[in-house]
Amino acid sequence: MISEVQLLQKEKTMSFLSLPDEIIENILARISKWTYPNLSLVCKRFLSLLSSPQLYKTRFHIGTTEPCLYLCLKLRYDPSDPQWFTLWMKPDENLTSRGETIHDYSLISLHITARYRKSTIAVGSKIYLIGGLPEAPSSSVRILDCRIHTWRDGPNMTVARSDPVAVYLDEKIYVIGGCKNDESTNWLEVFDIKTQTWRALPSPGTDHELRCKYIKVNSNAFKGKLYIAAETKDYTYEPKDGTWNVVREKSSIQDILYWCVIEDVMYSCSYSGSLMWYDFECREWREIKGLDEFSFCLTWYLKKMYVHGIVNYGGKLVVMWRQWYNEDGKGGKIKVGFSKIALEKRHKDEIWGKTEWWVNSVHTVPRLCYFCFTCLAISI
Repeated sequence: MISEVQLLQKEKTMSFLSLPDEIIENILARISKWTYPNLSLVCKRFLSLLSSPQLYKTRFHIGTTEPCLYLCLKLRYDPSDPQWFTLWMKPDENLTSRGETIHDYSLISLHITARYRKSTIAVGSKIYLIGGLPEAPSSSVRILDCRIHTWRDGPNMTVARSDPVAVYLDEKIYVIGGCKNDESTNWLEVFDIKTQTWRALPSPGTDHELRCKYIKVNSNAFKGKLYIAAETKDYTYEPKDGTWNVVREKSSIQDILYWCVIEDVMYSCSYSGSLMWYDFECREWREIKGLDEFSFCLTWYLKKMYVHGIVNYGGKLVVMWRQWYNEDGKGGKIKVGFSKIALEKRHKDEIWGKTEWWVNSVHTVPRLCYFCFTCLAISI
């Protein structure tokens, strides 16, 4: 027999479904996307509404978008295409009696194929794959709409490039290098997202160190400029007047493994095993304070080359790592994990961090199958 509770739940569901689509959509847009997979199982109408691009437009307009991590995993000896996943964190966090944070997550495999490259970047709810791979230069641009998980072709670049560097800044995507050195007028070009057009920008010159190496540079967007670390020095490119300037006489490329920008502060993960932030006034990298226990673990991961990147996750710093472990003596395996860190600027020259949660065993693979992976932060 159906219990009174079940009857009451059924009546509430039927009453809710009697509302117009527009009202139901507005209600769903205010709920965390964490609940969407379960809600889509309620009925076909829910599934249709939750799959609609209009729902995500509503979320954007009313300010209820949430950060989400997209993972790309590739086994070194696996000839098949890379695997893409989306990782959602449950908004509610619970503390144990020991003060540890329990954070539930949902890892969803995506039926999309694309080979990650240096120029893969996230812009809002979209992922851009720009140019070709080292063995196959291309001028193509592929765009993944993460709201509906479909690919489309974007306007081609002005020249074919192989593994260039791409940076997003002020509704524009800047693409650096990856082309022949004699193509001086196209070494740096920019894509205007609003007008959907490409145009070439001034390069530092064919005899400049940024041009002498075949794109061995790191680049980011910082304080309205492109920040580029080359072999010997760090440079900025000013989009307003097309000028290049030296901002640091010692290059960061030998010290910095990964970097990202959060609230106009540049953060990095160093080869020495530290999380750093950039003091623009002193033009020096400073260590984030308050992470002694975390830094010990991170140092061990870094020395083993186990950290794979850092991203801006809704204003907080997420570190991605992998770890080897044994399971019941059956041979080693590798697991992928994440750490989220809240940041606080206490003094002019001090930034403190607090580790909010660790996520272990998001994905495991055999230890003998070394793999590459990357992670992007999407807003949907």
